[in-house]
Amino acid sequence: MIRVISLDMDGTLVKTRFVDKVWMEGMPLLYAEKTGLDFPAARNYVIGEYMKVGSDHLEWYDLLYWIDKFGLKVGKVDLLQMYEDEVEIYPEVQEVLDHLCESYDLVVTSNAAREFIDFELDGLSDYFREIFSATSDFREVKKSPLIYGTVCAHMGVKPFEVLHIGDHYSYDYESPLEAGLDALFLDRKGERSGREVVGDLREAMVLIDGCI
Repeated sequence: MIRVISLDMDGTLVKTRFVDKVWMEGMPLLYAEKTGLDFPAARNYVIGEYMKVGSDHLEWYDLLYWIDKFGLKVGKVDLLQMYEDEVEIYPEVQEVLDHLCESYDLVVTSNAAREFIDFELDGLSDYFREIFSATSDFREVKKSPLIYGTVCAHMGVKPFEVLHIGDHYSYDYESPLEAGLDALFLDRKGERSGREVVGDLREAMVLIDGCI
């Protein structure tokens, strides 16, 4: 029997616009102001530096690392606050969380760094018994089966008592299944089909109510 429902954050609970703005607009804009480059040139340079590091390294996710690397005179909280009005939850999230929290312990399991989570889940955090960041809490760059096992151990439940929902096929669907959890793949673009594929969290809620 499912006791815990784990949810990814970006692309699942919250739209990615805030994250995209911070990395792809805010950082290049500040670098342009520092160097005198025009914005397109600064953006190309900054993105090039991101790509040299790559998403398989923890630095990729570390806002302070990039601020220091580019020599920017800004605090990471100040940078995040530049775009806090861009944080937007998906329209069905409040309804779904209100419903699911009546029957299940809810947790967030995200790749995002803790400082992003704090901004993006402001106003939603009370729904969740625990919030886990793969990069900040476990120093892992991806949500591996080991991370899902650690989350289960921390919650004091068996893997088969946890259902994870997220929008990345490998890290939010295949990895939890490999760890022994149940999983639903959230495909908001409608590119996949199947018994464990849902188009939004309301579909997931209906499936949970009917099958679990």
